[in-house]
Amino acid sequence: MSAIKDGRFPITLDKERHLLFSLNVIDEMQDKFGGFDRLDKALSGKDSIKNLRWLLTLLLNEGAEDGEEELTEKQVGKLIHTGNFLDVKSSIFKAFSMGNNGTEEPPTRDDEEEEDDEEDNENGKNAAAGKE
Repeated sequence: MSAIKDGRFPITLDKERHLLFSLNVIDEMQDKFGGFDRLDKALSGKDSIKNLRWLLTLLLNEGAEDGEEELTEKQVGKLIHTGNFLDVKSSIFKAFSMGNNGTEEPPTRDDEEEEDDEEDNENGKNAAAGKE
């Protein structure tokens, strides 16, 4: 079964590996962060580096082939560096989207809602400017 069909997202670190946002990962995230909806905050807050390493370890181990040796956080930490840090972070969000939506891109409905909100804000500013 291909990685896409089984929900795994490919990532190249020391070799091609896969990230998998499974129910197990979501359960672990709820315990650690209080919910998977706090992913963005967890990866940008005070402990973002520790959280990234922990989550990447969890995702890599969940996405590993059967029989493949589990990675430790220390081993995963050696795979992340300033040259790939942003790509790793982006891959985590894409893997999350893949697990939720079956695609690495967020649903277009959210994009359309944001555009509508931006248009409403612009229209509100224009209306307010005309009242001055």
